[in-house]
Amino acid sequence: MKRYVNLREITVKEPLKVDTEFSEKVLELPEDEVVKSTPFSLHVEIYKRAVGYNVRGHIKGNVILRCSRCDKEYEEKIDRDFSFDLMPTSEITEGQIKHGELDVKFSDEDVMDLSEVVREQIFLNLPVKPLCGRECKVVDYREWDEETKDGRWDKLKELKEKLDRKEK
Repeated sequence: MKRYVNLREITVKEPLKVDTEFSEKVLELPEDEVVKSTPFSLHVEIYKRAVGYNVRGHIKGNVILRCSRCDKEYEEKIDRDFSFDLMPTSEITEGQIKHGELDVKFSDEDVMDLSEVVREQIFLNLPVKPLCGRECKVVDYREWDEETKDGRWDKLKELKEKLDRKEK
C-alpha cells in the first residue's frame, strides 16, 4: 500500500502512476456519516505542468450508509473518475472564481497523502440525503405496539391521572 507520493520525483517527461488500496482504518471515515466501508482501490496518475501538477484518478469501493428516512443500513457503491490541478499557494489570485478553477487545490507541500485524496473523493460522492431506495417509507415512531411499549412512562402516567382526579 503506497500512501505518500513525493511530488519532487515527478518530471514533465515521466508522470507518476500509482495503484494502491486503502483500508477503512486508514481512511478514518466519520461514523456519523459512514457506518462502515470496504477497502477502496485507487488508481492515480500525476503529471507535472509548468506550474503545479495535474492529478487524474479513479476510486472504487463500497460504503455502508444509514438511510435518512427509515434508519436502515444500506450499501452505496462508489466507482468514480476524478481530476484536479494541484497548484502552489502563490497562484491564488483575488477576485471571482472562474469555471475552470473549480477543480484546483492549493498546497505548498512536497508530499501528497493519497489517503486524503481518496477520503475527499468519497465525501464528494456521498449522497447529501442518504436514501436506501425510492420506495423507502418513513418510520412513524408514534406507532407503538405492545411489545415495544416502554414501561418507564407508566409511573408518570399514573401520577398524571391522580393529579387530573384531584383537579376535578
